[in-house]
Amino acid sequence: MGMPVVEADLLVENCLLVPMDGRGPISGACLAVKDGRIIYADRPRGVVFRAEERLDATGMAALPGFVNAHTHAPMTLLRGLAEDVPLDVWLKEHIWPVEAKLRPEHVYWGALLACLEMALTGTTCFCDMYFHEAQVAEAALRAGLRAVLAPGIFDVAGPEQGEAMLKDALRVVERYQGAGNGRLKIVLGPHAPHTCSPELLERIADEAERLRTGIHIHLAETEGEVRAIRERYGKTPVEFLDELGLLGPGTSAAHCVYLTERDMAILAQRGVGVVHCPVANAKLGVDVAPVPELLASGVAVALGTDGPASNNALDMLETVKFACLLHKAHRRDPTVLPARRALEMATLGGARALGLDGLVGSLTPGKRADFILLDLRRPSTTPVHDVYAALVYSARSGAVEYVFVDGEPVVAEGRSARLDADEVLERARELASELVS
Repeated sequence: MGMPVVEADLLVENCLLVPMDGRGPISGACLAVKDGRIIYADRPRGVVFRAEERLDATGMAALPGFVNAHTHAPMTLLRGLAEDVPLDVWLKEHIWPVEAKLRPEHVYWGALLACLEMALTGTTCFCDMYFHEAQVAEAALRAGLRAVLAPGIFDVAGPEQGEAMLKDALRVVERYQGAGNGRLKIVLGPHAPHTCSPELLERIADEAERLRTGIHIHLAETEGEVRAIRERYGKTPVEFLDELGLLGPGTSAAHCVYLTERDMAILAQRGVGVVHCPVANAKLGVDVAPVPELLASGVAVALGTDGPASNNALDMLETVKFACLLHKAHRRDPTVLPARRALEMATLGGARALGLDGLVGSLTPGKRADFILLDLRRPSTTPVHDVYAALVYSARSGAVEYVFVDGEPVVAEGRSARLDADEVLERARELASELVS
C-alpha cells in the first residue's frame, strides 16, 4: 500500500511553522490549503502531497495572520492632524470638527488605505468602529480582509440621534452580515458608557440579542469616563454595563484601563473579550491596562492598534513589541508578558476576544486559511535562537512577504495582490487635504 495522498489547492513547503495552537515551532513543515481551509499543518510525515500550486517558504515563518481587534480604520485620513495634546483637547478641538465634515467617500478611501497598510503588515482580520460603516464593509470586501464591523452609535445630542444611528447600524447588519463568503461579521457599536444613555444601551442589548450578534464598545478608557459614570450612576462603567445586560460572551471591550478587582471578576465571569491598545493609550498619556491580572483571571485579551490618528500606525508587529516592553517597564519586571504570550494575544487571543477562534487565530487543520509568511533571513532576525523573540522583538513588518485570507493571496512578494497601491495612496492624499483645508 502506498502512502495517503493529501490533495491541496496550495502547499506551502519548507516553512518554520508557528501554529499558536499549543504546539511549539515546527521546522521543515508543510501547510496545505483546500477550499479556503487548512487541511495539513505539520512536518510531511507519511503523506504524499498533490497540489495545484506550491510555494517554497524556505527561511520563512508561517504564522496565523494578526487580528487587529480594535481600530477606526477611516481615520488614516486624520493621521498626524493633532499631536502631543491631551485626549479631550485632541478630540474636541481637532478630531471631532474634522469628522463632522466626513462624507461616505472619505470613509471608503480612508478605510481602503487602512486595509492596504494592514494587509502589508500582516493583519488578516480587523475590528472596526466608525461612521458610514457600510463603506468600511465595501473596503474590506475589496481588499480581501476578514473584518468585524461595529457601526458606531451614541446619543449625546439626544434620543433622536441615538435612534437614527441604531437604525443605520441595523441596516448594515442586514446588508453585510456574512458577506464575502462569511468574512464579514457585523456587531453593534455603542461608543462608550458615557456617550450613550441607559435607555439606548438597553435598546442595543435587546437588538444584539434579537439579531444574535455581538457588541463592541470602548470601556473604562479614561479617568474622566470612570468619574463621570460613578457620579451619574454610583457604579463603575463595568458594573453599569453589566446591570444593563451588555456584558456577555458576544461582547468585546476596548481599552479597559481603569478597572477594579470586582470589574475584572465581572469581565471574566461574563466571558467578555478585552482589547488592549498599548501604543495609543501611551501616546495619549492614558495609564497602563492591568493586562497580567486580566490574563490571570482567564479573560481573553486581544491587541489592537486603535485608530491611525491616535497610534499613528496600523502595524500589529509594532503593537506586540510595545505591549511587551510597556508592561515590563511599568511593572519593573522583565518576566511580565513574555514574547510568546504577547504574540498569542495578537493572533488566537484576538480571535477569541472577537468570537472567531473557531475559524481563525491558529494554524490548525479545519480552520480558515488566514496566515502570513514572514522572512526570517533579514539582518534583524539573524540568527534565530528563539523564534518568538525573533518575531516579537527583532522582526519588522516589512519582512511580511505573503498574506493569505481564506487561502487567497492578499499580499504576494511584499506587494498588495488585491489593491492598486498607487491609486489608493493618491485618492487618500487628495481627500485628506480637502478635509483639512
